Amino acid sequence: MGKFSPNIIADNLAALDKYNGQGEAIIYGDTRVTWSRLYQRVCQLAQGLIRLGVKKGDKVAFLFHNTPEFVEVNFAIQVAGGIPAPMNYRLVAPEIEFQVNHCDAQVFLFDQTWNEEVEKAAPNLTAIRHFICKGVTGIESALDYEVFVAGEIAQDPSVETLPHEPAVMIYTGGTTGFPKGVLLSYKAHVDMLASLVANIAVYVPGMNLTQDKLKNLTENVSIPGLSLALPMMQTRLFKSIIKRNGALKLIKGTLTRVMNKPGSLQRRYKDPQGFMFPSMPLFHDAAYAMLMQGIFMGNVRLILVPGLSFDPEKVFQTIQDEKPFFLANVPTGWKKLVKFPGKDKYDTRSVKTCISGAGVCPIEIKKKMFSTFPNAIVADMFGQTEMTPVTTFKIDADASTLKDRSVGNSIVDVKIVDDLGNEVPRGQHGEILYRSSTVMMGYYKDEQKTGEAMAGGWFKSGDLGYIDEDGEVRLLDRKKECINTGGEKVFPVEVEGIIGAHPAVENVCVIGVEDEEWGSRVHAVVQLHGGESVDEQEIIEFCRGKIAGYKIPKSVVFVEEFPLSPVGKILRAKVREMMVQPVF
Repeated sequence: MGKFSPNIIADNLAALDKYNGQGEAIIYGDTRVTWSRLYQRVCQLAQGLIRLGVKKGDKVAFLFHNTPEFVEVNFAIQVAGGIPAPMNYRLVAPEIEFQVNHCDAQVFLFDQTWNEEVEKAAPNLTAIRHFICKGVTGIESALDYEVFVAGEIAQDPSVETLPHEPAVMIYTGGTTGFPKGVLLSYKAHVDMLASLVANIAVYVPGMNLTQDKLKNLTENVSIPGLSLALPMMQTRLFKSIIKRNGALKLIKGTLTRVMNKPGSLQRRYKDPQGFMFPSMPLFHDAAYAMLMQGIFMGNVRLILVPGLSFDPEKVFQTIQDEKPFFLANVPTGWKKLVKFPGKDKYDTRSVKTCISGAGVCPIEIKKKMFSTFPNAIVADMFGQTEMTPVTTFKIDADASTLKDRSVGNSIVDVKIVDDLGNEVPRGQHGEILYRSSTVMMGYYKDEQKTGEAMAGGWFKSGDLGYIDEDGEVRLLDRKKECINTGGEKVFPVEVEGIIGAHPAVENVCVIGVEDEEWGSRVHAVVQLHGGESVDEQEIIEFCRGKIAGYKIPKSVVFVEEFPLSPVGKILRAKVREMMVQPVF
């Protein structure tokens, strides 16, 4: 039983309402949402959902982009005892049909922006009893979102939720077959955040940061006496103490306790850290974890950038206006920001931490991040949805410590295994396996795939990599993407890194295509910068001397654009479909 509510989310929202009610929870353009306002609307919407028949454990589907409504709908479903099933707003009607029907939702909330595809799908959503639309829709039976919220009382319905129960169901991208619904518990989110913060706390003192960098990292962290402790943090004694095994366990345990006790961090509530993630959709677990961090830690102010597409100019203007502490992007988003011609006219000094996630960010882009955001460190957060999602982190204070394809130290148990499941020595590559209390509860309604993903308590990531001499995890590629050509293995990302360094190349995707002589041959699909012109042979020659001959593409084709995922990743499976005789 919580201090304010038996419901985990309501308990946290009530604490934030009491101790920092007028503090800003969400900024969205000119819209400012306080914690009191958010708590009120969440309770109203939760009451309405219960009135419509939503019971504890019911899945509720919703389709919003990064808006305040996404946040309040998600929390309202949880306060009502339900399980949020957020949907990718880029889905077309057949995909909407699959996910809504698969999750067994009876209520579907959506924004009018996505009317066209939702209206096409609606006749086949036979289990949906209630549509609720923010705005106007052609679905005759749909309820008006604002009228629905306004008609309910702003009172916590007090539906009990427990740490081991599902907090959300995030759908995977569906790169192999249909998307899978990944069930993640409240406890997994708390454990992941506690482990991540604790590991960073132990790691940072050993970085030999300058006093300015250390101050930049800690100035917005409202811990009494921290400013006096800054010089001590760089002493040998402090570093030796913090690196002891017991220190990590102590910090993690303390964080877990305070996150499970809303209000205990109330001093931090009134010193929020602005968090922007303009290229990360909230339905994706990389951004969703930040949403949960905000509710459990209480010191996060979400800064959402209005609009349906990533606009570098708008992002820089928002940074200058709202002064975020954290700025998170997928590698594609970072690439667009650091290459934006007008970036130097904006004030980016508020940004103290640049976070890259949902993929490996190239070193050349990271170097430009340091110059674009001069007060910031660069942090990699890597993982996958099934692990809630972070499994490793890497922090660099300057370009001198950057490593190619390193995602840093693990915050969970990790091992590398061969094709037979045997653990391999450090430095040898194989599949990366994880073990942690943050692992998913399972794939919804798919025990077979859940079983296939696990091996004796270890989650099989599907990623190939190795652990280097410093204990850092280095990624090679997805296991299923490895190209076997003439008995040799080629990792597409390695070849893509070489071709991507060509000044005329905007994007590149390397795949294997059938070949009578080699079995598979390395094939590059290239998108050039506007106005650039190169031919196949120039790309091939550019690779010579940089990688082994068998890795050099045997063929190159050029495209105007690539199919991209919502987080900017090239959809390799779609690229294969574009090519003749694809190798799966």
